[in-house]
Amino acid sequence: MSAAPEHLAPIAERVDGRLNDLLAAERDLWANVDPRITEAFDELIRMSGGGKRLRAAFCFWGWAGAAGVGLGAIDTPAAEISLRTATAFELLQAFALIHDDIMDDAATRRGERTIHAAQEARMTAEGWRGEPRRYGEGVAILIGDLSHVYADQLVGEIAGETRRLWDQLRIELNLGQYLDMRSAAAAEIDQATARRVATFKSALYTIVRPLQVGASLAGPVDAEFLEQLEAYGVPAGQAFQLRDDLLGILGDPSTVGKPVGHDLREGKPTELLAVALEAADATQAAVLARVGEPDLAQHEVEAIVGVLHDVGAISEINRRIDDLT
Repeated sequence: MSAAPEHLAPIAERVDGRLNDLLAAERDLWANVDPRITEAFDELIRMSGGGKRLRAAFCFWGWAGAAGVGLGAIDTPAAEISLRTATAFELLQAFALIHDDIMDDAATRRGERTIHAAQEARMTAEGWRGEPRRYGEGVAILIGDLSHVYADQLVGEIAGETRRLWDQLRIELNLGQYLDMRSAAAAEIDQATARRVATFKSALYTIVRPLQVGASLAGPVDAEFLEQLEAYGVPAGQAFQLRDDLLGILGDPSTVGKPVGHDLREGKPTELLAVALEAADATQAAVLARVGEPDLAQHEVEAIVGVLHDVGAISEINRRIDDLT
């Protein structure tokens, strides 16, 4: 894998430092209350590590753009509020991923065993009482909630437009996830739905709102500037989601960090699948009809990917990514 670009890596390094310091301090604090509580922090530290830190970077650059400064300002006192808020974005992302893994029944994330899967296995190994799956999911929900609390704590003293945008992005994230789950369960796979989910979960949450939150930290910003950030962020975020959808079926699990083909077993309502369904003939549609079956065999995944190629869906999505970018 290539190294992170210079406009991303320094931000990620500083956010990682703040994130590690916060969670280590909280772990030590709560260890004095009951040593068993440290297990929850250990899991949160494990799952909040790594990642691209994209939301943190967009938050910082939103602030830098509105403040009229460059990367050289990253270690100045003025930048501290943007880095603190950028760290909050990464804790919010950890919350979202932990809960998302439960909903998707995902076994791995970033090459690591997910919290609910690890805790389920632990309960079985320890011979504890109760249902391992419920225990694993319950623990993961609590740790995800804990991460959300710390994220909110970091932005707790910020008010005005910044707080409004922060609250808005959290609402959009939850509603986008609801629409994603509902669409998959109801097999509502159409381009409009897929694009709406991508807008909520990737465009707004990953790019637009972090940029706007960061910009608002520099002082009062006018509506036109926020609209310009949205005009940039929506197509960039949609392209990001389309690429993620392709990686979900074509990527290398060791690089992607999660199981390839899982989106097909889940029946995720992607734009890629919607394009394929519109273009498929009866025989190809019969193959695609297996999407959403949790017991989808690997040879069936390969057959579905073959149809996605044959009907031109993959090349069409690559073309859209280029246009959006």
